[in-house]
Amino acid sequence: MFKATKLFTRSLSQYKPNPQIWIHEVKPNLYKFSLSKNPKAIDIGSSSNEKPHPDNFKNNEEFFDILHKTFKDRIYDDFTFITEAGTFANAFMPIYDFRGVPKHARTPYIEDIFGYVQVDGNGKILKDTYQDNEMYQVCSGKTGLPIFSDFMIEELKKEIE
Repeated sequence: MFKATKLFTRSLSQYKPNPQIWIHEVKPNLYKFSLSKNPKAIDIGSSSNEKPHPDNFKNNEEFFDILHKTFKDRIYDDFTFITEAGTFANAFMPIYDFRGVPKHARTPYIEDIFGYVQVDGNGKILKDTYQDNEMYQVCSGKTGLPIFSDFMIEELKKEIE
């Protein structure tokens, strides 16, 4: 005698507002958002909807730990922020999410800042000064899910896979 079972085929798609992110349908009404096509990679978080919103998005704390450790260890090698440091001499520079890039000489929304680094008088990022921003929101009602610099997306992918 055969037992009838319903099989579920997982789907994979890109998050339209940001092609860095992949959507893995885990089961009906449960979606994982990841920086990798690999369904076993550590995900950013999950939602009951393919269009995540702060009301329906659950952060993956393991990803946050990896994110901040990777920024702490590697932000000093990111050309995007090395270049920008020249305009922040003797200050703390925000390391921001590219989903809401600030206009020249403007500060990004606090919820779009991953953390801060200290910059010396010569416009150089000081090593071991990265501090995470506890007010950062991975899923913002204004700007969606994170967008990373080209350098950091590659570094994060290495860590989550």
